Amino acid sequence: MPDAGFVSALLPLMLTWVIGMMSPGPDLFLVIHRSLAGSRREGIAAAAGIASGVALWLVVAFTGLAAVMTAFPPITVILQVAGGLVLIWMGIGTLRSWLARRGQAAAEGEGNDDASGRLGVLASYRRGLLTNLANPKFVIYISAVFAPFIAAQRPVWQTIFLLVLLVVTTVGWFSVIAALVGHPKLRSAVSRWTNTLDAVAGVVFILLGLGFVVLAAVEHWPGA
Repeated sequence: MPDAGFVSALLPLMLTWVIGMMSPGPDLFLVIHRSLAGSRREGIAAAAGIASGVALWLVVAFTGLAAVMTAFPPITVILQVAGGLVLIWMGIGTLRSWLARRGQAAAEGEGNDDASGRLGVLASYRRGLLTNLANPKFVIYISAVFAPFIAAQRPVWQTIFLLVLLVVTTVGWFSVIAALVGHPKLRSAVSRWTNTLDAVAGVVFILLGLGFVVLAAVEHWPGA
């Protein structure tokens, strides 16, 4: 029989997690982009990559490693700059692919609107993983939200159950988004804008990456 105290602690934590997960951010944007520009499978693969990143951050938070990051801010700064550079790299790659397809379309005739923006399942998974891992402050957020749960020193099975539930909820939510956004009718309706969507995605990821880097610099050097 489930522990009543465990259940009462679990419900508000899950509600907070779901609300935070539904808020707009790089993860959601990536899933939508891959579902429209690629396919449902790519969107779900990106969701799986995001969930893998979440799982890693959860392990870091629940094993106490997040306290090390908090105690030594330069670690977070370095990770945040590295994450920003990864997002910039992804954005540049997306723009280069867009330019290549645009050049190919021009060479084959302006009537060619079917240039594919697909990356493949593995590449989409990798982008989902990297996008989530690009923000090391996520682990600090996790530590703050789940501090009461962690401090309670609950049985191992309860901690494992919570971690699995959080990861399953994450991949489930983003997979639903991928399934809805990647519906063939919706993808067909926006197919003529696929190239434009890739260009926008590239710019957005570059701006997000620059934002991460600038924020890290400002926080590390307040007088700058």
